[in-house]
Amino acid sequence: MNNIVFLNGKFLPADKALVSVFDRGFTYGDGIFETMRSYHGRIFALDLHWERLISSAKTMGISLRQNKSCLTNHLEKILALNHITTCDAYIRLTITRGVDYGRLIPIKSLKPTVVITAQPLDAKIKDYQKGIGATFLSAPRSIPHVKSLNLLPNIMGLMEAGKRKAQEGIFTDKNKILEGTVTNIFVSDGKRLKTPPIKDGILPGITRRVVLELAKKEGIETTEISLTREDLRNAQEAFLTNSIMEIAPLLKIENKAIGKCRAGILTKKLQQSYRYLTAADLLFRNK
Repeated sequence: MNNIVFLNGKFLPADKALVSVFDRGFTYGDGIFETMRSYHGRIFALDLHWERLISSAKTMGISLRQNKSCLTNHLEKILALNHITTCDAYIRLTITRGVDYGRLIPIKSLKPTVVITAQPLDAKIKDYQKGIGATFLSAPRSIPHVKSLNLLPNIMGLMEAGKRKAQEGIFTDKNKILEGTVTNIFVSDGKRLKTPPIKDGILPGITRRVVLELAKKEGIETTEISLTREDLRNAQEAFLTNSIMEIAPLLKIENKAIGKCRAGILTKKLQQSYRYLTAADLLFRNK
């Protein structure tokens, strides 16, 4: 079956969706994106994704010509057209600066290219919630607070992690740990939950934000503080977050066990709270 995609106002088969070779997303990686997860046709935390999209666009100087209501309609329609409203799905919204013929510095009147794709969630994603391993990386990500199309450091980091038999790589700044290539990181010393602050140069992850709110509601003491490699190595438990894998226990770093090498008490509690939240969101929207 040919997947249906959204391209600049039209819904069409993926093999008919043609983007100019002069599009700045292709020539310079000049664009932004959001990755979302839907639960049975309902997109979770859409308001937060929209908020970050606006922030990224403003930082990059990209004009958004669609409002939230219009965009929401497109997102919901792409799920329906691909017949993935009764399962969990992966959605990606990509916005490039637009088509420009060879100029490094873009003209101001460019019309952004907007692409939306959606597909059923890969079954292996659920395995991540049982636990994964990670390895330290040396190079930091570029423009961390913007979901830029230029993901070369992240791609190279994931490839490096794969060579070391790990599922994720952790960006570092000397001895300071920052975030994963596609995740934010949390650690616990057995007393409280800790995560690097945004000012350290990390992406303000949507799931990270949700987890911080859930922890507060659950009475879990949480602090945003710079973390070192030793903090992670000596942690009682740790986990990684993003919109697709939700909360994934981090069992090993550099192939050495973290804590008891299994999902910890706080991790399990927050996983359960997150599942309740997504289920409640689905129930509320269906009323």
